[in-house]
Amino acid sequence: MNAVTVPPRRAGWLAAGFVVWCIALVALYALHAIGCGFGWSAGTLRWSLILVFAAHLAVIGWMWGNFARAAPGPEAGATGLFLHMAIVWATIAAFASTVLALGPPLLLTTCI
Repeated sequence: MNAVTVPPRRAGWLAAGFVVWCIALVALYALHAIGCGFGWSAGTLRWSLILVFAAHLAVIGWMWGNFARAAPGPEAGATGLFLHMAIVWATIAAFASTVLALGPPLLLTTCI
């Protein structure tokens, strides 16, 4: 039987989009706490949060575009093609999750 193996390092890319999502969550909440704790103005805090949010969206968007354009080589076989498509769709899910979960709180009151 001629089994085609996929390099194990490729499997790590399945979680990469959600790792960036987790970093965005921590960064946004930390920045919000720091801004409120130090009494930043609402405008400064809001724009800082928007910039951090946009930077993380750009990273996930870059990953999405990078994976969508790159095709697995023919030597990868069916397993490599499946893994490639799973990576692309996991990255799309991470992008959508970032927009839906982390975007709307930016519209709320910054500090109470």
